[in-house]
Amino acid sequence: MRQPLLHCVLIGSLAFFVYGGIAEDTAPVRREIHFSAADIDTLKTEWRQQLGRPLTPEEFAASLQATVDERILIEEALARGWDRTDPIVRRRLRDNLAFTEHGHDDDADLLATAKALGMPLLDPVVRKRLLLRMQATLRSEAEVVPSDEQLARYAASAETTARRWHLSHVLRTGPSAESQLRALSDIAPEAAARHSEPFLAGNIFTHATDRSLAKAFGPGFVKQLEALPTRQWAGPVSSVFGEHLVWIEQRQTQQIPVDRDKAYLAWHAAQEHAALQRGLAALRQQYRVSWED
Repeated sequence: MRQPLLHCVLIGSLAFFVYGGIAEDTAPVRREIHFSAADIDTLKTEWRQQLGRPLTPEEFAASLQATVDERILIEEALARGWDRTDPIVRRRLRDNLAFTEHGHDDDADLLATAKALGMPLLDPVVRKRLLLRMQATLRSEAEVVPSDEQLARYAASAETTARRWHLSHVLRTGPSAESQLRALSDIAPEAAARHSEPFLAGNIFTHATDRSLAKAFGPGFVKQLEALPTRQWAGPVSSVFGEHLVWIEQRQTQQIPVDRDKAYLAWHAAQEHAALQRGLAALRQQYRVSWED
């Protein structure tokens, strides 16, 4: 025992075993979440009923991930004991057992029975309450006070583009609409109404927005206008009503700045969403998830 080399070996061995014991004791315990084949079938059936068709593989992967994340958040809420301490959850679980043989048990026994029966995972009200509270807890980790520079930068990035259209159009319907419209290529734009079939919204639009044109002509109409030249008749352009010859007198584009208060609300919402995603990513590392095909 007086040999220095032996001392080094013993000390090194002791350090290895002590460190190994500590590392083993402090290693995160991964909790198990398992979805049975029946759970997966239920998920697919619910989506099929909503969509009227089966999920694509990509849609199924996304819906399964959302279901897993929801379950992780609820399991984490249960691990924090919220099924015993949250007043809304306690009342709901007590009410569920009020008319059973357990109805006269004291609160602690009643809540233990509810948990043993799986009620926190089965009752939709309890699930929703635990899920929303857990999401709010993760969001609360978000940064809430931006610097002036951060807010100004966010407001600038959130600026939106608005377009204003000044145009005239001629409407024709029927199988010969395109040939009829091409024959009108030399008329003046202000004479559009005289050469058009009746159109309720009129034939001349000034300061029209993308939204107002979509409302007047239907979806997809504005997208077709983007490729047309200005100050000449072009088309035909299709709408829900028929075919149109279009004269674009002018298209104006302008940047619309975002109000500072609105920018703060949008920035804060983005920060909360990022905090939720960070918290959820950390929780995923604590769970081992499996499912049956």
